[in-house]
Amino acid sequence: TERNYKLSVFSYEILPRYAVLDPELIMTAPASIAASCGVDALIHAMEAYLSRDASPFSDAMAEKALELIGGNLRAFTACRENEQAAGAMLVGAMFAGIAFAWARLGNVHAMSHPVSALFGVAHGVANAILLPTVLEYNALADTGRYARLLYLLTGRREENFRPQMLVDEIRSLLTELGLPTRLSEVGVTEEAIPHMAADAMKSGNVLANPRQSVQRDIEELYRKAM
Repeated sequence: TERNYKLSVFSYEILPRYAVLDPELIMTAPASIAASCGVDALIHAMEAYLSRDASPFSDAMAEKALELIGGNLRAFTACRENEQAAGAMLVGAMFAGIAFAWARLGNVHAMSHPVSALFGVAHGVANAILLPTVLEYNALADTGRYARLLYLLTGRREENFRPQMLVDEIRSLLTELGLPTRLSEVGVTEEAIPHMAADAMKSGNVLANPRQSVQRDIEELYRKAM
């Protein structure tokens, strides 16, 4: 808190032996928490799937996570007492966690950490706001995975697919879930952008992002998300 800097602590010594996935533990969550945490888990899977460090193993974890979360996020947010949806979200979140533990993440997470550290914005909310902007930016580096992501999330195969279709689907999802869509809505100010971009560049996730980025790119992405 003295540095207003959010960082991760990692060691193979703190990896859990077991995961207790009890749906009752999340069935009393408010809708806003279900939405923001659910989207965070979704982004874990998406960024791992698009990561330059992705592997067949992380892909398998990410694909199953996307299928489970994509098929249950709306239902769980709508009714947290839906035990089947709650259980599916827990399992999906676990697979997404395994995926990004091995493949890392990307610009969404690198950029959301300074937003949370400086402005106290909940992690899932910051991620959700940044996701569409980063997806548009990364579309230039797409090798066909955007179409696969859309299919995993919705079950739709588009004959004349364009990456913007995935971006539009995500924007629609975030609106349905009632999440903020602009950084300015959660108190972020333009004056903080250079500082946030400098902090974002310290994250190893920038190196795994599918499109190479320098600090100037990160600053522009923040501005587009304002």
